[in-house]
Amino acid sequence: MTLEELKHALRITHDLDDKMLETIKAASEKFIKDSVTLSKERDAFFIDNPCFDDAVMMLCGHRYENRSAVSNKNLQEVPFGVMSYIQQFKGEYPSWTTDD
Repeated sequence: MTLEELKHALRITHDLDDKMLETIKAASEKFIKDSVTLSKERDAFFIDNPCFDDAVMMLCGHRYENRSAVSNKNLQEVPFGVMSYIQQFKGEYPSWTTDD
């Protein structure tokens, strides 16, 4: 997913936060991948995977909107939808590695 695709999904129309969004995107991708497996061969599993892209968008949106550790809102560390995807990926990954 490109930065422009992420910005479109998050409805961000300016360039002021591009550097921060790139950092959030990279950290979100790494968090999700590391939560599934630490295998060096893992990247192919996540390429062209719309569920992975959706999970990254959700986590990026959450981190972008909740940048401060101080808030009056009841915050979740990781959105439930992202955790659901991670569980799904953990189930799919072992069979994907044996199929390839």
